Amino acid sequence: MPRTYRRKTSWGSTPLEEIERAASEVKGGKSIRSVAKERQIDRSTPRRYIKKRDTQEVKSVGYSGTASAKRVFSEEVEKELAEHIKKLAEQFHGISPKKCRELALELAGRNNIPTPSNWTEKGLAGRKCKKQHFSRLAQTNVFCVVYYFTITFFR
Repeated sequence: MPRTYRRKTSWGSTPLEEIERAASEVKGGKSIRSVAKERQIDRSTPRRYIKKRDTQEVKSVGYSGTASAKRVFSEEVEKELAEHIKKLAEQFHGISPKKCRELALELAGRNNIPTPSNWTEKGLAGRKCKKQHFSRLAQTNVFCVVYYFTITFFR
């Protein structure tokens, strides 16, 4: 079974700008049902967006997955880790994927970020964490060690 989810429906494909316009019309005095009917979107979508907007900043449309609740690092910390790994790669210090996982655990420990129990048992971050982290930061080269050995041995 593949680890990447492939969508089977078109739910949640309404652009955020469209929902924002609908929410502003509702705020202007129109009913949610009439706005939803005019814009050909489900009436629960603008209602859910308005409710979410009142409590927090809305970044995406639809329901948020549980993965954001289980995330270990924030976006800023992930970018910091990626920049550190890229910097090491530019200095020709090849880092294996296992070492990247150890760095992730070390970073979490230094910043007092709670981690899953299996991270501390094994002494490194899980494979799934590494894969998800670097799929979000696609410009980071995970296999820096290959780059390092290519430069070193094939000059």
